[in-house]
Amino acid sequence: MTDKDNQIASLEARIIELEIRSAEQIHDLQRAHAFVEGYEQRISRLEKSLAEIRDMAENPSDAMPAPSEDLPPHY
Repeated sequence: MTDKDNQIASLEARIIELEIRSAEQIHDLQRAHAFVEGYEQRISRLEKSLAEIRDMAENPSDAMPAPSEDLPPHY
């Protein structure tokens, strides 16, 4: 092999190595994106639940029994 052939082989090996690393990076980014999306969905559900609880606390239902009638089951 000539010096030029060695250079070409070296460059090809480097390109292949970079392509492999790039594919691994893309895979890692996709996994991270899926992870973040999952947490975004969980946070959205929690925010919705919290808004519902706040609404219930600020606007209680008229059907609530009076405190004197709201005795625990063991009484």
